[in-house]
Amino acid sequence: MSTMQTPPPDQGMQPGPPERRCPRCGSTLSPDQEWCLACGAAAGTEVVEARGWRVPMYLGGGLVALAILGIILLIAALSQREQRAGTGTPTPAPSTVAPAPTPSPLPTGTPLPNVTPSPSPVETPTQDPGAEPTIEPPTGDVTPDPVVPSGTFPGWTGADGDYTVIIESSDTQEEAEKVAQEAQDAGESPGILNSSDFSNLNGGYYVVFIGTYASESEAESALDDIKSSYSDAYVRQIK
Repeated sequence: MSTMQTPPPDQGMQPGPPERRCPRCGSTLSPDQEWCLACGAAAGTEVVEARGWRVPMYLGGGLVALAILGIILLIAALSQREQRAGTGTPTPAPSTVAPAPTPSPLPTGTPLPNVTPSPSPVETPTQDPGAEPTIEPPTGDVTPDPVVPSGTFPGWTGADGDYTVIIESSDTQEEAEKVAQEAQDAGESPGILNSSDFSNLNGGYYVVFIGTYASESEAESALDDIKSSYSDAYVRQIK
């Protein structure tokens, strides 16, 4: 008959190793586990940052910057040299001046006698038989009729309240002068007035008129002949 040995009642159970957890995610770790299988953090291994890595990086960056600066300065120096070579002042070629010829001495001998030239005869102008004879102006107090040159048109020469026949009202002076020139070439004696100078006319127009008449009936009589060339002509009092 075997007997089972039991530990003494006063002997307690020995405690196990303390429970380990991941410092990052809190997962349970085994006693000999150095890395967390859940997040990959180091549980028992201390990762030491490499020292002195910044100095080589700074030195390398500084050397690269110096190399780039040197290349830029070299390119600038070469471009300035090319500009100076291209804009150089050409040396002018020496001008060749021919020496003045030395006059040869005149041969000595008997001097020539002085010859006085005789005056040439004056030609008497002959009258061209085909030329028009010159008409002498008559003597005495004769006043010629005034002639209006082509392209020049008088303004209003009538009295206040006289009548006239209007053939054109233009916005510009050039258009009015064109119509007046056509009337003058046709044998009429037109004039041009500014409607803004008269109270009974609408302002802002250059008016081409023909004739000045003391009464409306006289103007109406002249209108019939003028209408044959200017269908829109009409009689108007100017004051």
